[in-house]
Amino acid sequence: MMNTLQDPFSGDFTLENLLEYEELSRDRTILRKAFALMLNHIDMGEDDDHAQMVLDTARIILEDLNLGAESVQCLMLKNLADKGILTPAAIEIEFGKPVRELIDGIHKLERVDTKKYNTNRENFIGLLLTLSPDIRVLLIRLGMRLYDMRHLSGYASEKQGQIAGETKALYIPITHRLGLYRIKHELEDRVMRFTDLKTYGLIEQKLAETRTGREQYFADFIQPIESRLIENGFDCEIKGRVKSIPSIYRKMQTQKVEFEKVYDLFAIRIILNHTLENEAADCWKIYSLVTDIYTPNPRRLRDWISFPKPTGYESLHTTVIGPQGRWVEVQIRTRRMDEIAEKGYAAHWKYKTGDRTAIKTDMYAEIREMLENPTQVSLEKSISREKKALYSDEIFIFTPTGDLKKMKLGYSVLDFAFEIHTEIGSSCTGAMVNGKMVPLRYILQNGDTVKILTAKNQKPNPGWLEIAKSPRNIARIKHALKMESYKEADWGKEIIKNKVLQHGYEFTDPVINKLVVYFNCENILELYQRFGEGKADPLKIKKALQEPLQEPVPMVPPKEETFPETVSNVMAGKDDYVIIDPKIKSLHYQFARCCHPSPGDPIFAFVSITQGIKIHKTTCSNAHQLVTRYPYRILEARWKSGKP
Repeated sequence: MMNTLQDPFSGDFTLENLLEYEELSRDRTILRKAFALMLNHIDMGEDDDHAQMVLDTARIILEDLNLGAESVQCLMLKNLADKGILTPAAIEIEFGKPVRELIDGIHKLERVDTKKYNTNRENFIGLLLTLSPDIRVLLIRLGMRLYDMRHLSGYASEKQGQIAGETKALYIPITHRLGLYRIKHELEDRVMRFTDLKTYGLIEQKLAETRTGREQYFADFIQPIESRLIENGFDCEIKGRVKSIPSIYRKMQTQKVEFEKVYDLFAIRIILNHTLENEAADCWKIYSLVTDIYTPNPRRLRDWISFPKPTGYESLHTTVIGPQGRWVEVQIRTRRMDEIAEKGYAAHWKYKTGDRTAIKTDMYAEIREMLENPTQVSLEKSISREKKALYSDEIFIFTPTGDLKKMKLGYSVLDFAFEIHTEIGSSCTGAMVNGKMVPLRYILQNGDTVKILTAKNQKPNPGWLEIAKSPRNIARIKHALKMESYKEADWGKEIIKNKVLQHGYEFTDPVINKLVVYFNCENILELYQRFGEGKADPLKIKKALQEPLQEPVPMVPPKEETFPETVSNVMAGKDDYVIIDPKIKSLHYQFARCCHPSPGDPIFAFVSITQGIKIHKTTCSNAHQLVTRYPYRILEARWKSGKP
């Protein structure tokens, strides 16, 4: 019943003890070889410590994570690979490709710089979950972290703080997502003992002071349940326990009460020693027997059997009123459910049957297959809905300063540059990825460290639309290209104007229209852009101007338009328009200060070169000049309600 945290391993655990595990029975020879090789190359003075660390960690991954011989070999050989004593090629030849890949995966995880985990917590968790395609890599790393926490006092004080901080921020959430609740609870306990020893000690002391009364209470509570279960032919194990110290402390904070007033301090677990047949129905029968004895709180019923958690957790939870009016949580599950509840999906594969259709919830089917035989699993297989919790289409990329950015699988260096900042994306020339120069179209991989290279004279070009994969970034590039085209149009306009004036002509609409026809352009904007881009010869302007102007046909003077009508005619036929929603602040447009448009006003959009898109009223005092001088920069604008 005591909640005092103790090291679960006492005494020396030897290689012979390790080889007694049934999971290792077929691989004892290769394990002896790996262990001997490890001992032969350990530095003098650290033989016992390192060997014991490997054996104790191997025990963790066997007992708590259900891993096997290849994972144990990984632990034995990793130190030799770290020191360069064994090359990856040599490891693959002597011990097989899976072992070499496990060691490579551990090295990838260890190279992750987690100094900024507090500001990028979710991204770091996502990276650790997805960095290696073999889930065993992460499980081995969790086993190593549990060993570190059990031996935290052996590290320097600064290292202790780093290990505890990372464990709390990253590894505890990961164990929760994987359903590794037993490991999660131990890590929480050890972190709290390190980070808040005073509070931990006070709760631990109160638990010790109430131990005798608590044990008697559990005996009195369990006795009638035990008798009723035996009468009905159920073979069960009943465990009484008190909530963990971190859990009690969270409840004290949540309920805002002292230790003595935590209302659901007690819990029992009824474990049915049962076959896979009728296990759900039998759990409900036991629930009925318990609630016949003690009154349940219907609001506290949790049916994780009919609807298992994503990790595969199955159990019935209820809270009942026991003797002395105390609330007691009762958990009801089978032996299979209990092991899965303690070890998460890592325990699923032990209960797989030949008839897959007989399994109600086939959780993490591919992961179970990977745990059994990772070398025969195709990583290109379709990923189940459940497995997406671990393997998704997201990748995580480091900046040179250690920040972590989340992106989609298949995105390029150019996408990453735009994700940092639009200006960086627009001036990007390439990148240094993991210290190597790569081009804009390079597809980034999970865990890459990327330094974007830029140049002042670089600007977006149409080819970038084929390189970028993000719809958002494609839109940014299109916008940049459009803005660039307006700059070129302005430059082209100045070139034409100077040449026209130089040859003694006035810069008027008839002259401009004559040039449009001569240079075979569709409109004035195309004429300006061609000259701005250097695609038309300014020397031909003189020849174009010397051709006689056609005499205009006399016609009835048109009805004089109002200025709003003029704006509408300028905008007519243009496909582009801007939707205006005053409730949303946009980076792409702003309301002009000269006229302050408000919802319902007739409006139009003007594309400025330096300040983006500005929204004006059609009655604005500046509108006439804008529409007359820059008709190619006018866009239609509509309020979100649809009113133009």
